[in-house]
Amino acid sequence: MVHNDAMQWRESGKAMANIGYRLLRARVSTVEAAGLVHSTAAISPSFETSLLPRTTVQQAVATGLAGAISYGLTATLQSSLEAIADRAIGGYQRSEHLRRAAVLAADVTAFGMALSVRKVLRQHDDEGIWRAAARTASFRVATGAAAGAVAVSVDGAVDTVRGRHDSGTVNLPVVLTTGAAAATALHLARSRRLLDTATDTDQYGIPVRNASLVQPLQAIAVGTGVSLLLYGLSRVEDAVASGVGAAVGWALPGLSPAAKAIGHGVALGGLALGIERAIAIATAATERAGSAIEPAYRSRPTSASVSGGPRSKIDWSTIGREGRRFVNMTLSAGDIEEVTGEPATDPIRVFVGYESAPSPNSRAYLAMQELERFGAFDRPYIVVYSATGSGYVNYVASESVELMTGGDVAGVCVQYSVRPSFLSLDRVGTAWESTLALLTALAWRIRSMPEADQPKVLLFGESLGSQAALDVFEKEGTAGFDILDIDRALFLGTPYASKWRRDWLHNPEEIDPAGMVVEVQSAKEFEDLPAELSQAARVVLLTHGNDPIPKFGPILTIQRPYWLSDEYPRPDGVPEGMRWFPLFSFVLVGLDLLNADDVTPGVFDAYAHDYRKDIPEIVRLSYGFDVEPATMERIERALRQRELEWAERRIVAEKLDNAEQQIRATLADWGVDHTVLPNVVAPVKATEPDPYRAPTEHDLNPSLR
Repeated sequence: MVHNDAMQWRESGKAMANIGYRLLRARVSTVEAAGLVHSTAAISPSFETSLLPRTTVQQAVATGLAGAISYGLTATLQSSLEAIADRAIGGYQRSEHLRRAAVLAADVTAFGMALSVRKVLRQHDDEGIWRAAARTASFRVATGAAAGAVAVSVDGAVDTVRGRHDSGTVNLPVVLTTGAAAATALHLARSRRLLDTATDTDQYGIPVRNASLVQPLQAIAVGTGVSLLLYGLSRVEDAVASGVGAAVGWALPGLSPAAKAIGHGVALGGLALGIERAIAIATAATERAGSAIEPAYRSRPTSASVSGGPRSKIDWSTIGREGRRFVNMTLSAGDIEEVTGEPATDPIRVFVGYESAPSPNSRAYLAMQELERFGAFDRPYIVVYSATGSGYVNYVASESVELMTGGDVAGVCVQYSVRPSFLSLDRVGTAWESTLALLTALAWRIRSMPEADQPKVLLFGESLGSQAALDVFEKEGTAGFDILDIDRALFLGTPYASKWRRDWLHNPEEIDPAGMVVEVQSAKEFEDLPAELSQAARVVLLTHGNDPIPKFGPILTIQRPYWLSDEYPRPDGVPEGMRWFPLFSFVLVGLDLLNADDVTPGVFDAYAHDYRKDIPEIVRLSYGFDVEPATMERIERALRQRELEWAERRIVAEKLDNAEQQIRATLADWGVDHTVLPNVVAPVKATEPDPYRAPTEHDLNPSLR
C-alpha cells in the first residue's frame, strides 16, 4: 500500500513538472503577446479611485473588463499593423529579421503618429464629439502600438538569447512577466501620486495613507489571476479569429493580408452579441419580477380616494407591484393629524399601471377619469409623479407633500414600464409620451375652470422619471412649463441621458432665459442661494456630487467631463484623487451605479443616489409650502418611522407567505384539501358584486360550484 502511494505521488509530481515545463516553454503569437502586455499593464488604471467605494468582487470585474478591453483593442490593432508590415515587405517576408524590423517600424510609426494627433487635438471647451473621438482613438492607438513594440522587442531579445529566430511567437512567461512589471510600476506611481496630492480615501473607502502599502500587493495578486484568465480567453479568441481568417482568405484572396484582423473583429463581435442576448434574457426576467405582487400589498386599499379602492374603476390586477405600493401606502387624514396636530383630509392618489391600458394616451385618459371621480380638481394642488423605470414613486416625497398640505392634495402617476430603470432605457419614448399626454390633459381641464378655483400643478421626477418628465420640454426649454401651466417642478438625480438637462448645462441662457432653473447639491445649498435666485426658481434639480447616475454616459469613453477638469471646482463628493481615463472611467463609473442606492430603512442619508435626507426640506422649499419648523421636525421623524414600519411589514409578510406556502405544499402532499383554509398573509377582502362582470365558467355551470 505504501509502495503504491509513493508511486502515485511520484507520478503526480512528474505530471505537475511536465505541466510546469510546458507552461515555461509555451509560446504565443506577437499579436496575442501585445494584447497580453497591454491587458496586464491595464490592471493599474482599473484600481483608480472613482465616485464611490467598490467591493472586492466589483474591483475584480473592473480589472477584468479593463484587461479584456485592452486585450481586444490591442490584439486587433497589432494584427492590422502586422498585416500592413507583411504587405510592405512583400516577397521578403521569409527573412525573420526583416519581418521583425518591419513590424517594429509599423508599431513605432503608429505610436508617433497617434501621439502627434493627440497633441494637436487637445481638449478644449465646446469641442465637437468627433474631435473628442479622434483624440481618444489616437490615445488607444498609441498605447496599443506601444504594447506591440514592447512585445516585438521582447521577441527579439528572447530570440537573441536562445540563438533562434522566429518573428511570429514569443515565450508566454516572459510576456506575462513584462506586463506584470509594467502594471506594478504604474501602480506604484499611482500610489505615490495619491499620497502626494490627496488625503482622500481609495476605491474601497480606506484612507490612502493607510492603504498605500497594501494596494500594490493586491494589484499584483489580482493582475496575476486576471493575466492567467486572459491567457485562456486569448487562446479561444485567437482560435476563432484564425478560423474566420482562414475562411476569409479562402473565399476572398484579395483580403488575405487583413484576414486575421477581420477574424479578431468577428470574434469580438460575437462576444458583443452574447452580451446583448444576456441583457435580453435579464430584461425578460426583470419584467416578470416587476409584475410580481408582494404579500404585504395583496389586499385592496380601503380608502375611497385612491386607485384600487372602493370607488376606483381601474382594474386592480393591472397596476403591478409598484402601483399597489403607491396606493396602499397613502396616508389617511388621521395619520396626518397625528403628525401635524392640524385638521386634515384624506389625500387622493391615482396610479395607472402599464397594463391598465394599451397606450400612453389611453393611460392618461384613465388617470383623468380617476382624478375626476375622486374630486381632484377641487384640491389646491395636483402633483404629477414621473416614476422610475419600474414604476416606483419615492414614498418620502409623496408623504412629505401630503403631510405639508394636510392631505389637501391629489397625486397621480402613469406607469410606462415594469423593469428597473437601467433596463427601461428603450421605454424613454413611451415615458415622455405618457407624461406629455397627462400634462396636456390636465392643462386643458384646469383652463376650463374659473381662474380662482384652478389647482396648482406640481411636477416631481426621480432618476429615469426625471429624464422622462424633463424631455417633454426638450424643444421649448423652460417655456414649456408655462405652456402646460406647471407651477413648480422638482427633479432628483436626473440621468446624464436627459437631453434637456445637458442642453441647459451647455447653454443655460437659451434654454432658461428667465433664470427659473437652479441645480443644487443639497437643500441647504438651495436655502443659501441669493434671494433673487431662490425666489425666481420654479424648476429645481437636486443632484449629489457623488451620484454616478447624472454622470454616467457614453461621452465618458472619449472625453474628460467638466466635473473632473482642473479648470473648474469639483462638486462636493467627487474625490480629489479621481482622474479620467479613456474607456476605463466609463467602466468604473458604470460600476459605481451598483453602489448608488445602498440604503437602510429608517436611516435617511444624502449620499450618491439616495436623496431621502434632502427630500422633505427640498420639497418644502421648491414647492413653496409654508410649514412651521416644529411641524417640519415632527414630519422628519414620522417619515423615518413610517419607512421603517413598512419595511418591517414587508419582511414579516414575505416570511409568513413563504411559511404558508410550505405548509400548504405539505398538506397537499398528505392529500389534505388546503384550499379550504383561510389565507394568513392576505385574507381575501369582501367586495361588492360587479354587475358588469363577465360570467365565468363556474357561473354558467352550477355543477362546478
